[in-house]
Amino acid sequence: MSQRLFDSPRRARWIWTLIVLAVACAAPLPAAGKGAAPPAKRQPADVMSFERAGWLERKGRAETEKPEVVLAAMELREGMTVAEVGAGTGFFSRRLAKAVGPSGKVYAVDIQPEMLDLLKTYAAKEGIANIVPVLGTETDPKLPVHGVDRILLVDVYHELQKPEPMLAHIRESLAPGGTVTLVEYRLEGETASHITLQHRMSAEQVLAEWTAAGFLLVNQIETLPSQHLFIFSARRGARP
Repeated sequence: MSQRLFDSPRRARWIWTLIVLAVACAAPLPAAGKGAAPPAKRQPADVMSFERAGWLERKGRAETEKPEVVLAAMELREGMTVAEVGAGTGFFSRRLAKAVGPSGKVYAVDIQPEMLDLLKTYAAKEGIANIVPVLGTETDPKLPVHGVDRILLVDVYHELQKPEPMLAHIRESLAPGGTVTLVEYRLEGETASHITLQHRMSAEQVLAEWTAAGFLLVNQIETLPSQHLFIFSARRGARP
């Protein structure tokens, strides 16, 4: 810049004022009402390997997770067709099978065949014959369209690597009047401090993602010791 432009203090101050204004106008402004850039999208946790399947059958799990509360919230009836997505070893699937009785059916979905092998072993030991193991994928639980009355996901949704297409398929598989029950360790507070942060979710995260996917919150229960419990239905007319 030419030195002549600054040949007086008054002119120099005037020019620097113009420069400052130009820089300020060029800077990007935050979106109205936002104040700051939106937070980064939630990153799914790593999928728990079948090599750690013992955790799913650990001693004391029933006492700390209260599966009877979860099943009561699902309002199961004999003869229903239900599914567990991310069934693992079948800790919940076996209980679902007993709740719907011999005339009912449980689709136990997992993406690891080794988990399904363990599930079949545990079910055989208990003499349970109404569980149908299903090898799903990261995007599709392979459930019958409009053919499932109740769907359960326990501490698995946060691990879904591609939640959007999976939720679309889950929604499509619900029979008329069907519901999805979701259980996740709380991110808020200290009740789930024994669980790593990547494997916990806040109610705000869950509701934002499931509402966007075409689901309607029917009930939210906070009586479990360490976990949120949500009941969702498919929102009519929604096209996620």
